[in-house]
Amino acid sequence: MTTPKHPFTKPSTTYDQQIAILRQRGMRVDDEEVARFYLQHLNYYRLSAYWLPFEVNHNPHQFHSGTRFEDALNLYVFDRSLRLLVLDAIERIEVSVRSQWAYHLAHQHGPHAHLDISLAANPARWHSDSLS
Repeated sequence: MTTPKHPFTKPSTTYDQQIAILRQRGMRVDDEEVARFYLQHLNYYRLSAYWLPFEVNHNPHQFHSGTRFEDALNLYVFDRSLRLLVLDAIERIEVSVRSQWAYHLAHQHGPHAHLDISLAANPARWHSDSLS
């Protein structure tokens, strides 16, 4: 095992210690069970990106007065929902483009056009054995 250039010196913390750290930095945690659940299943560092907008200063990580754990969690939930909507839209576009491509290729060059190496833009990258 190689030694990292900059050793990580922060100790491991329990979920309760993580909640205590957030409170020390000024975050309001109204429901410890909810906070513990999300820290357990999403991870402190993943969620930390969503409480950055609530920090007065990134160093020493102090939060604006009135910042709640739920505020950062709501940003995470919004971001997740938006990401899923975008991925859904991308998937629909991808399926549509592939469908249209296959339709036009088949109608211009026959139903087995995908097997015709002469239609490949780069024949060197086309491999008939990858289709089996």
